[in-house]
Amino acid sequence: MPLLESWWWRAFAAGVSIGLVPLLIVLWHFIDVPFGAWMEAHWPALLTGFSILGAPEFWLVGSGAAFLLMAAQRERERAQEAFVLFVTIGASVLACGFCDAFAEGAVWIAAGGADAWEHLSPNPRAATIAAATIWTWTAAPRWRRRVAIALPLVLAAEVAVGVAFLADALAGAWLGVLVGLVVPWIRWRGRDRWTHRRRWSISSTTVESPERA
Repeated sequence: MPLLESWWWRAFAAGVSIGLVPLLIVLWHFIDVPFGAWMEAHWPALLTGFSILGAPEFWLVGSGAAFLLMAAQRERERAQEAFVLFVTIGASVLACGFCDAFAEGAVWIAAGGADAWEHLSPNPRAATIAAATIWTWTAAPRWRRRVAIALPLVLAAEVAVGVAFLADALAGAWLGVLVGLVVPWIRWRGRDRWTHRRRWSISSTTVESPERA
């Protein structure tokens, strides 16, 4: 069952999403630049390589290959889970791109056709590793801790390298978590409705044979 199947998880996700907005605004205005400079100066260079763990290409190719392999072996459930991961990662990256384009367009309009200030740009790698973490929670419990440990390392590495500010990394992770929750829930709802309709169709077309006298 997906996490959003529970009303408690839905309320929790909504509350965190609402509360994260003012936090991102505060980080964006006051903490991003000094924190980024501190990370670049103090973060060990050896650990910056963890950024590769959040590469969308790595997860897309891996999940796509796993889907094809499981489908060829006729392991239906595992193939479906691999496909869900593929869709989740792709949707997370697209969500980051959409938000970035929307913010850039809003800034352009507000500035009268010129970029007057920077805007929040959700980090795709943070979104990818966050979405993968949520996926492992239900689909691959064995990897749950490993991927969860990789999440803060990827976020920190992205900030230390200078690819993203802290607010951008958290915004990307936020989008990744939301997509990672929503995609399995949509799949579950669609499967549940399809099963219900199929049962109703079968029951409505079944004709009982008359009892013999």
